[in-house]
Amino acid sequence: MLLQQIHPNPAFDPCFRFDIDGRARFSHEGYLVDVQVRRPTAEDMPYCASAGHKSFDVVITGTVVLEQVVLCKVSANAVERDPYSMRGALEEVLCDVVEGARRKVAALAARAMEIDVAHKEGQT
Repeated sequence: MLLQQIHPNPAFDPCFRFDIDGRARFSHEGYLVDVQVRRPTAEDMPYCASAGHKSFDVVITGTVVLEQVVLCKVSANAVERDPYSMRGALEEVLCDVVEGARRKVAALAARAMEIDVAHKEGQT
């Protein structure tokens, strides 16, 4: 998968890079995805590696926002010192969050149509 990073400094790194706050922005299949990397919290522990919490575990979260509405938020676990783990988790997050955003938009559009039809039938 070709990563199209928008922030920070995409021209300086052939793979990907996060800013000092663990944030980055990517363009994936036309969607802007805000990504954050953070240490796991107590709530994350059941979903982290079965070997238990390690000091290099991180949670990568991707979010798609359109028109100031959060359409989808997806997280994956990775090991920050393993570039293959980080890359795999990032790719998984990008693919899953865009797919989730598409499903949410389709569901919202279908629901809006149902409401419109019900409203029109109620007026006649």
